[in-house]
Amino acid sequence: MRTRLANPQVLLWTVLLVLLAVVTLPIFWAVLASFKTNMEIVNQPFSLPKSWSFDNYAKAWDLGNFSTYFWNTTIITIGGMLLVLIVACPAGYAFAQIKFKGNNLIFYLFLLGMALPVQAIIIPVFYQLKSIGLVDSLSGVVLVSAGLALPFSVFLMRNTMKDIQKELRESAYVDGASEWRAFFSIMLPLAKPAVVALLVFTFMSIWNDFLLPLVLLISNENFTLSLGLLSFQGENSTNFGLIFAGTVISMIPSIIVYLIFQRQFVEGMSDGAVK
Repeated sequence: MRTRLANPQVLLWTVLLVLLAVVTLPIFWAVLASFKTNMEIVNQPFSLPKSWSFDNYAKAWDLGNFSTYFWNTTIITIGGMLLVLIVACPAGYAFAQIKFKGNNLIFYLFLLGMALPVQAIIIPVFYQLKSIGLVDSLSGVVLVSAGLALPFSVFLMRNTMKDIQKELRESAYVDGASEWRAFFSIMLPLAKPAVVALLVFTFMSIWNDFLLPLVLLISNENFTLSLGLLSFQGENSTNFGLIFAGTVISMIPSIIVYLIFQRQFVEGMSDGAVK
């Protein structure tokens, strides 16, 4: 019996270790390459750096204008997260707890956005933003990023709020609480894991987005980190060291946010997205 039970465990751990290597080795290699020169990356791609110098990071941050790109990305990400939070949480609460005409119809219309790829609407979105003067502006990217994140966000919050007992909300009414008071004082605190998962998911999707900034931003001073990496690649040469340094810089915030909120993220996603 012990032998039979051990074999699946060994197989499971083997598969997990292989998956871990597949995920972490490219990151580890990118970190090593960020300390190398172009010649070292080309001639000795898998060796350790000859000198652990932060020159590539300094050049990427200052000469590569990454300080501006980092600030732009932060503004877009935080703005998008706030918009999603402001809209998705009350919408999820309304769809889950309040009976009104057209509840299911409006909710399923929201879900249609999950099946619509951004590539299919990017051109109409561009001309729509152009007509209202928001092309090549951070606010335009914030609006579109939040809009694209809302279908899944509303779906997540609605499933979470639906699992909360309605008796809690009704008891708040008996005590004289308004609809908004019941939402902020009872429902939202109970949905905290899902809210954290929503914020982490939105942060990662907007922070790492490439297509929307590429299409909607034109001026170099409005570029994000993902677009800033393109500046290190010219027609005749590519500075691989700066590219890898910029890639590591852009990865750090996502890794930090996920590590801090890992438990709440997993709990919120499993509670809200699976039910």
